[in-house]
Amino acid sequence: MDALLLCPTSRASANQRSGRAGRTGPGRAYRLFTANAMANEMLESSVPEIQRTNLSHVVLLLKSLGVRDLLEFDFMDPPPEENIVKSMHGLWMLGALDSHGNLTDLGRRMATFPLDPPLAKMLLAGEREGCSQEVATIVAMLSVPSVFFRYVLISSVPSSRAAPILA
Repeated sequence: MDALLLCPTSRASANQRSGRAGRTGPGRAYRLFTANAMANEMLESSVPEIQRTNLSHVVLLLKSLGVRDLLEFDFMDPPPEENIVKSMHGLWMLGALDSHGNLTDLGRRMATFPLDPPLAKMLLAGEREGCSQEVATIVAMLSVPSVFFRYVLISSVPSSRAAPILA
């Protein structure tokens, strides 16, 4: 399952945020980093999302649209070649691509779902095995952030005033 990783903000993003403070009324921007960190540790601009995420679904979609050579595809912000190759290898392991990088029948069916390829394959396997309702429930739970919350009591607060806190 794909997830965007948290990454440090860039100087351009920090400047844009501070520019929003006070745009429609009086405002201030409080930065929780030092001027030295901004000058020496932050990137000038953020790395585009396509360059820092798993590309399996994108590769599967492009293959289903008839793109043959993904390494020569004209991306607006091209991802590292290694990411494309890893995604193609993962799709081959799932059976969505053959050994020549062409889309298989399974891959064509997987591309019809707006899901990560492993979840799409789970749905198709559930259909084949006759347990599609159960698999659909599992896929739905894996497709959203956790729905389970854990309550934790803060031990430093006297028990008479302690309130449950979501963790």
